[in-house]
Amino acid sequence: MKFLKKKETIALFAVFLLALFLRLYKLGSLPLGLYEEEVTNAYVGRFILQNGVDPYGNRLPLLYFDKFGDYPPVLPLYLSGLATYVFGFTEFAARFSIALIGALTIFPVYGLALLIFQNKWWGIFAGIILAILPWHVVLSRTSAEGIIGLAAYTLALYLLIQGIIAGRKKTVLLSFVFFFLTYFLYPSFRLLVPLTLLPIILMVPHGVTRRHLVSAMIVSFVLTGTIALTPWGKGRLVQTGILSSDEAATHVAIRNTMFANGDGSDNVPIARTFHNKVTGYARYFLEQYVSYFSPMHLFLDAGGQRRYYNVPAQGLLLISLGPLLLFGLFPMVKHSVSAPVVRLIVYLLLIAPLPAAITIDFPPHAHRAIAMIVPLVLLATYGAYSLTSLMNPAPADRYGARKQYVVIGLLIILLSVEGVYFWHQYEQHEAAEQSILRNGGDKELAKYLIANGKHYDQVIAPVLARLPIYYLYFSGNVDRSLAGKFTREVRIERLDNITLLATECPSDKVSIGELPKNTLIVDYAKCLAPDGSAVVDSIIRRDSTGAYTLRVPR
Repeated sequence: MKFLKKKETIALFAVFLLALFLRLYKLGSLPLGLYEEEVTNAYVGRFILQNGVDPYGNRLPLLYFDKFGDYPPVLPLYLSGLATYVFGFTEFAARFSIALIGALTIFPVYGLALLIFQNKWWGIFAGIILAILPWHVVLSRTSAEGIIGLAAYTLALYLLIQGIIAGRKKTVLLSFVFFFLTYFLYPSFRLLVPLTLLPIILMVPHGVTRRHLVSAMIVSFVLTGTIALTPWGKGRLVQTGILSSDEAATHVAIRNTMFANGDGSDNVPIARTFHNKVTGYARYFLEQYVSYFSPMHLFLDAGGQRRYYNVPAQGLLLISLGPLLLFGLFPMVKHSVSAPVVRLIVYLLLIAPLPAAITIDFPPHAHRAIAMIVPLVLLATYGAYSLTSLMNPAPADRYGARKQYVVIGLLIILLSVEGVYFWHQYEQHEAAEQSILRNGGDKELAKYLIANGKHYDQVIAPVLARLPIYYLYFSGNVDRSLAGKFTREVRIERLDNITLLATECPSDKVSIGELPKNTLIVDYAKCLAPDGSAVVDSIIRRDSTGAYTLRVPR
């Protein structure tokens, strides 16, 4: 028995190592390009840890850091910055912390599956799915803050269910700590946490635990509402929410006008009944919500925000998980897993896209819908469990047990083969559309200026695309004297001998003939060459498109 337990422990650790490898291998160069949010998170996190103030001069912020009116939670920035103490100011360091937390999520997922299926090997199977899941692998490697929120949310779910089953009040209370921590890790969970607690209350008998759950649910709803009323709590929703979007308003207005015209000018009451703002926005929301369950999006070619997920000819999930999800939704044999638990998994899956569906920004958005991952993994595991139960309805049947092992082995082989295809697409082809989307050329320009800028009397460059942050990060400059010199959108007017202008074409804003000959001007590549200038170098992206042109006065 001890040997079996040891085998299970070794297998779980092996799955963790697989997850860690897939999230750390070539992390400094894959995905291509260090996106501006990645470098900003790492730099600002390190700046605060180093100096006790953020670049704006605010002392030890705990709730948010305002980049461009979006007010993202600041705790993930601390984690990103922490890795720079170990790995230096590198691409690897900027991505390491979130990649590591992504791999560690294997353990609470294993724990949840163990509680549901009462079998460690099914917990390990769930861990394997998460370890190789394209959705989770890619987001873990792109410094997506939602990965940290998902890890805390999954751990909270595990602790809550385990505490309820074991009757441990302290474990239940500890789960609330992690649930509320998610509020300050990724905004989507501010809506999901109260909705998650709601049905669990109905599954728990009357008693102390239920009273704690009711209290936690009430607090979570109040906290969600309170945060939503603050400028920092509603910042990003105001920028991207359906109700505040001009794009959504135009879409609804055009559609309602079209249908109203079709009803005729003599049917105004009917037109207003069926084609008003309420029905228009409701349909718009439902269209977005349903898009998150599109088979094309999930299994074949994921859409949405390409900066976060851009793997050609690859969905968020592996195709072989499709049949398992169907078996999970429609099991063909009775087994020991209780129906309320299965309904809870399905419920968690149905509420997971809600925070994403109320926004207009690049739907279906893989990052904002990140909470779908865990219920999908559990549902696929349940499908595999149901399938193997169908192979062996009588537990004492040795022949049936052998068929179970064969089926499980084939499933793992199939998942592995598909995982190899995904990795090939990711490693070899993800750069096809990523160069511009992920700030291709910005890192290269920053390193060029660090190496060569000192040879010029002055450098004039754009302040756009967080270029100052790239320059400061790769030069390792987190000097406290910079605090308070930054303005909104993390901009600064001057660094060393570099003057930064809010334009893509600084050469249009200066008089070339009046500049010293030893002046370097950095333009976007699309800018027209001004008279009296000569090109000395250029920054080319990996996809062969031009990023920047470097000029000097003639």
